[in-house]
Amino acid sequence: MTTTRPRVGGFVLLQVLWKSFFFLAAANYQRMQNVGFATCMLPALRRLHRGPELRAALERHLEFFNSHPYMACAVLGAAVRMEEDIAAGTASPERVRAFKRTMMGPLAALGDGFFWTSLKPFCAACAVLGLLLGHAWAPIGFLALYNACHLSVRVFGIFRGYRVAEQVAIDLNRLRLVRLSDWAHVLTGLVLGVVAAQQAFVARTSGLALGDGLEPFLLGTLTVISFLCLKRQLPMLALLYAFALGCIVFVLGMQSIFPILGG
Repeated sequence: MTTTRPRVGGFVLLQVLWKSFFFLAAANYQRMQNVGFATCMLPALRRLHRGPELRAALERHLEFFNSHPYMACAVLGAAVRMEEDIAAGTASPERVRAFKRTMMGPLAALGDGFFWTSLKPFCAACAVLGLLLGHAWAPIGFLALYNACHLSVRVFGIFRGYRVAEQVAIDLNRLRLVRLSDWAHVLTGLVLGVVAAQQAFVARTSGLALGDGLEPFLLGTLTVISFLCLKRQLPMLALLYAFALGCIVFVLGMQSIFPILGG
């Protein structure tokens, strides 16, 4: 039994972080993200284990794993810390297996809810508004805002997970990602409302007769949409598609009723 716990060092953690960007490169239907997880762990495993122990460690990280690719970094960091304890003989391999099984599901739901259905639509809506206002740099702003958030979560997950192991679940809860998701939904609706108002202003200044009796219908539609969103009965992605389709139908309908192209 080893008397002192071996440590992987900061450079190895940076290697794990770098490999996490290719987490989904070898996803498969049998064990989902297991190859990506094992590949990310490989620099740490090579530092901590030799011979049969290295093979056994690699095999346990090739077991089934499926989570959000950004949030999985917290599991990676904690798993590296646990592998140090396993190499020192102070922990069993079942500890890291149980931790991965416990964490992958909740982190998948948390990451999907925050990044896919909250942060990305909000950043996209802001970029659309920026473009409509004449700011050509708006797509760059979208990339900067989204990646600043996702890179922060990746780095925090790797290094905080390595520092506190299983306690990283408590630290992730302190990020309040669920509450941030709710705020992002509200802000996305606000930005979309500004986009609609801006487009209405453009239509009116270009000569399109906007409204003319349709205001009650539009107000009722927006009220129903807002009610469904507040009750969480209408997903944000469905709202975005419905909004885009409604804008297209509305503009085409207005042009057919009040043509602006004829002199």
